[in-house]
Formats: sequence, structure tokens, C-alpha cells
Amino acid sequence: MEHIANIGFESYIVKDRVMAVLPVESSAVKRLKQLAAESGMIINLTFGKRTKSVIVADSGHIVFSHLSPQRLIIKLFSGK
Repeated sequence: MEHIANIGFESYIVKDRVMAVLPVESSAVKRLKQLAAESGMIINLTFGKRTKSVIVADSGHIVFSHLSPQRLIIKLFSGK
């Protein structure tokens, strides 16, 4: 279980597959979201809550999360 992180609502991600954790406010992330939507590579794990961060996986998938980027980085890389 060391390689898996809970990213909210009992949703998990493999830590080694995470390339980046980004805030959603930038225009670059908005373009990234649009390209991922066109190619069917979006995984929405917000469960109806406002998207606060975007996780980029090494497979090219874009994962939406309701957690802030700071909280995700702690969950993914703090060793807890």
C-alpha cells in the first residue's frame, strides 16, 4: 500500500504514475483539460465538488480532484 495514495472519496492513485499536480487556475491547465476531453483521457474524481487540482499521469490521463494541490502533494509525496 506504500505505492498507492488515497486522493479523496475512497479513490486511489499509484504514486509512481503521477507526473504533475497542478492548480486549475492557469490558462495552460485549461488548454490541457480541453485537449484531454477531446481525446477521452479525463478521469473526474471530484464527485460533484469544485475541481481544485489536476493530476497528470504518465499514461496521459488527466485526473480531476477536489483536493487542493498542496494537500495532494502531501498525500502523494510525504511518505504517509
